[in-house]
Amino acid sequence: MTAVFAAPQVFRKEVGDVLQRGQRISVKIDDVAFGGRGVARVADFVCFVPFAVDGDEVEIEITAVKRHYGEGRIVRILNPSSYRIAPRCPYYRRCGGCAMQHITYPHQLELKRRQIEEGLRRIAGISSPPVSPVIPSPQSFGWRGKAEFHLAGGGSRKASYLGLMAARSHRVIEISECLIAAESINRKYRALQTAVKSGSVGALSERQVIWADDPGEQPTTIFTGSGKPPDVLRVVAGEKITVPGRGFFQANIFLVERFVEQVVKMASLSGRETVLDLYGGAGLFSLFLGGQAGALFCGEGDEDAVRCARMNLKRAGFAGAKCYQGDAAAILKREFVEPGLKADVVILDPPRDGCSEGVLESLSLLQPGRIVYVSCNPSTQARDVRHLLNSGYCLEIVQPFDMFPQTAHIEAIALLTRGGG
Repeated sequence: MTAVFAAPQVFRKEVGDVLQRGQRISVKIDDVAFGGRGVARVADFVCFVPFAVDGDEVEIEITAVKRHYGEGRIVRILNPSSYRIAPRCPYYRRCGGCAMQHITYPHQLELKRRQIEEGLRRIAGISSPPVSPVIPSPQSFGWRGKAEFHLAGGGSRKASYLGLMAARSHRVIEISECLIAAESINRKYRALQTAVKSGSVGALSERQVIWADDPGEQPTTIFTGSGKPPDVLRVVAGEKITVPGRGFFQANIFLVERFVEQVVKMASLSGRETVLDLYGGAGLFSLFLGGQAGALFCGEGDEDAVRCARMNLKRAGFAGAKCYQGDAAAILKREFVEPGLKADVVILDPPRDGCSEGVLESLSLLQPGRIVYVSCNPSTQARDVRHLLNSGYCLEIVQPFDMFPQTAHIEAIALLTRGGG
């Protein structure tokens, strides 16, 4: 009789075998992930630690055990990293706005560059991503041109104060000022805060948007009524741009001009090209591309933004530009793919979720010679770059901009060319 021996059974450790909630351990932080959390390794598992930086040796308490990783909070700093500094803001770690004030500014830039590179390697499959050094903000504080404050009390007359949202919470933190916001925003915030506390202002919406003032222009007012807020005027490189009062606009008042210049440079127009500015908002990029394009088209989902884009382009002398309102994929299919209309250069500036499958499929059919892809999310940008590489494009360069100093957010402009030419 032949003996049959069973193969030895291999047991793989689970996260819960190594980490337990409430457990305290000492770890060294090896990296900082996209989102701003420090990365430590315990056995074969990753543990994410907010407000840590690579080089820190810290004692942490495990706060959560997920399927593939753990989460912890710093209990004590045993040996601080050379990149660690004291944060300037007294509300830091409580307010949810900033995640990197404890890190030297030059290292913030390097971390963000590495995070973009890692996304392109891991998700797009590019072994040596062509990522340039991050262009820094001329000022690392006081750069935000629009801020959103929240009312404690849900927007009723009983609201007691105005503030910012706490980190990972729906609680509102009362502040005296926000250090990353422009001073004109803080001045208006303090005036509105006084009015709220004294009861001299009527019922407000739960969210109050305050815009910074542009030098040389009339100060923007705080809209406290019901209904739709008035449009806001912004000035970039001498050009006036009308934006919906609750609409999107590039946040960094010190970098927006250079940011637009980079988009125009990557578009590399000769005056003959048909240009499509998809997810075009109020027409910021279109306004500076129109003078060098043979034909200009703008697509945007928000109705108010399209209204402003048409106004801005007409005021700048580009009355022949066409602005379409609707879903980006539907615009591409209806206005370009189905009628066989060519687009030589496409500008993409999608929301954080990136481009839809329909947009990417239409681009592969449309085959523009150049795609300039603006993104605030390295993961979805890398995913979409992978799709475009599979459609015959070559990633020429990625230029990051630090549009959001002290925060975990990243902005990058990627240039893709058809067939690498």
